Amino acid sequence: MLERNKVTDGRDATSPLRGRSPQWLRFARLNRLRGAMSGRGLLRLLHHVLLLHTAMWLVLLLMVAIQSHAAETSQPPSTNSAEQAAQPTLHYSLPPDKLTKAYALYLLDGSLYFITTLWSFVVLWLMLRTRFGVRLRDWAERASRWRFVQAAIVMVLFAFVLQLLQLPFDVYEHHVSLNYGLSVQHWGSWFGDQGKALLLAFVLAIFLGWILYGVIRRSPRRWWFYFWLALIPIMIFVLFIAPVWIEPLFEKFEPLTDHHPELVAQIERVVNRAGMNIPPQKMYEMKASEKRTTLNAYVSGFGATKRVVVWDTTMEKMTTPETLFVFGHEMGHYVLHHIPKELTIDLGILLVLFYIGYRLVNWMVARYGPGWGIRDVADWASLPLLMLVLSVLTFLATPAFNAVSRYYEHQADQYGLEVIHGLVPDSSRVAAMSFQKLGEVSLDYPYVNRFWELWAWNHPTIASRMIFAQTYRPWDEGREPEFVKSAP
Repeated sequence: MLERNKVTDGRDATSPLRGRSPQWLRFARLNRLRGAMSGRGLLRLLHHVLLLHTAMWLVLLLMVAIQSHAAETSQPPSTNSAEQAAQPTLHYSLPPDKLTKAYALYLLDGSLYFITTLWSFVVLWLMLRTRFGVRLRDWAERASRWRFVQAAIVMVLFAFVLQLLQLPFDVYEHHVSLNYGLSVQHWGSWFGDQGKALLLAFVLAIFLGWILYGVIRRSPRRWWFYFWLALIPIMIFVLFIAPVWIEPLFEKFEPLTDHHPELVAQIERVVNRAGMNIPPQKMYEMKASEKRTTLNAYVSGFGATKRVVVWDTTMEKMTTPETLFVFGHEMGHYVLHHIPKELTIDLGILLVLFYIGYRLVNWMVARYGPGWGIRDVADWASLPLLMLVLSVLTFLATPAFNAVSRYYEHQADQYGLEVIHGLVPDSSRVAAMSFQKLGEVSLDYPYVNRFWELWAWNHPTIASRMIFAQTYRPWDEGREPEFVKSAP
C-alpha cells in the first residue's frame, strides 16, 4: 500500500485514558457480591458506564487543550541554512507553514497512540475489577441454554461497550483530520460508516467468540493452537470477500477504464514490461475525494477477487508518470504475492502470542479468578481477561508486525522503480516526486524519531523512500534488477 506513514500498533483495539474516578472505586466495591444481575443492577451498571464516558470526555478535552498549546509553542528542529543549500534538491522537505502543521500532527498522533492504548488496557482492567464479564455471563446464561445465543449476547454487549468508550477518541481523530485538511467527510457520513463498521464487528465477534469458547471447553490445554488454526480460513475468507462485499459498503469503486482509458493504456505497458497478465477489469478507481484529500493506492482481495485500486485523488494530483510508479508499486504487491506472505508471517507471530497468552491467562485465573468471579478459562466471564492479555501482548509485538510491513513496502518500492525504468523518462526523479507529493499532501513530518519509526511505522518514512528512489540504480552499475529482469 502506498500511503501516508500511519502510526499503527498492528491491531485494532479500543483505546482510552489514565486513572480511575471515585465513582468507579465505589462501583468496584458494590460489585464484590456474587449473584445474578437484577434489573436494578443493570441500571446501576449503565449509570456508571455513562459516568466513565463523561469523565473520559472531560479528560480528552483537557488533553486537547494541552496538546493545542504544545503545538502552538513547540517548533520543529531547525536545520542550518547552509546545510539545506548543500542538500540534494530532492530530499523530502515541506514549506514552513506545512512543516509547522506536520510537526503538530506528528506530536498529536504520537500522544493519541499511547493514550488510546493505555485507555484500552484501563477499560479492560476495570471490566475485570467490576465483574462486568460476570454480568454478561449471567445475562447470557439466563437468556438461553444455546451456546451460540450466549455468544451473541456476550460478544455484542462487550463490543458495544468497548466502542462506546472508544467513540470520543474516534470523534476527536476525525475532527483533527478535518481541521488539518486531510478529510472532507461530513459528520453524518462519518457516523454512518462507524455504524456499518460496528455491525460488521458484531457479526465477526459473535462467530469468533463462539468458536473460541467452544474450543476452550473441548480442549483446555490446546485451545490456543486450535483457535489459531480456526483463524486461518476465517482470515482468508475475509480477505477474499473484502473487495466484493465489505469495501463497497464504505467506498465507491468504478472500473479504471470508464474514465481513464488513456491511463489504462499506459498501465498495460507497465504490465507487459513485467511479463504479467493483470486484466483491465481488475483495475479500479476509488472515489476517495468524496471523503479525503490524501493520496493512496492498494492491492486487495485474494485469488479471484484480487484487484489493484488507485484513488481518484492520486490521479488528480500526480502526473501520469508518477501515477505509473504508484501503480508499479501496487503491482509489486500483486506480483510478489505479498498478501499471502505477510499473512503467513503475521499468523506465525500470532501463534507465539496465543501460546504466551494461554500460559498467562491460566496462571491469572488460577490465582485471581475467584476474586474476579471467573469460574475457569471457559467461563464467558474470562472475556475481559483474555482480551486484556492478548491486547498487551499484541502491543508489545507491534514492532515485529510493523517490521514485516515495512519490509514488503520497501520491496514494492523497489519493484515499482524497476518496472517503470525505461518506460518513463528519468524514472528515479519521477518516483521521488511522487513520494514528495504523497508526503506533502498527507503532512508527513520529515524528521521522524528513529525509535518511533521502528516501533509504530508500518511504512518506511517518506524521507528514506525518496533517497532510495534516487540511489537504487542497478542498471547504471551493470547489475541486473532483482525482480523485473527485462528492465533495460
